[in-house]
Amino acid sequence: MYKFSLGCGNTEVDYELSQMGKDYRISITGGMIHIGGVALVSMGNYDLLSVENHKEYEIIEPLAQKLTKYTENTFLIVAGIHVDNITLNEIKEIIENNKIAIAMIDDYFSLRR
Repeated sequence: MYKFSLGCGNTEVDYELSQMGKDYRISITGGMIHIGGVALVSMGNYDLLSVENHKEYEIIEPLAQKLTKYTENTFLIVAGIHVDNITLNEIKEIIENNKIAIAMIDDYFSLRR
């Protein structure tokens, strides 16, 4: 298992990767934890599903795109981030931190090839 957090207060998001055989589940949560969107990445492709009126796909999709190069694994990404009265700047910070997280996750998997 590999866990880390980025941000603080309203912008804190937790990332957790757990292995399931040769495959992985990646959980991305912040604020009030729930399921707002999921992605399944397999054989160089991905599919996204979002709960109505949720925007977690903005966090999930760039990660799913990055993981398509690891064709020997299947990834399930589950995300739920909800912060009441979040500001636009806080949303931007979460999205910027997610770019850092994607690089960290990519490094994690590239070292396991």
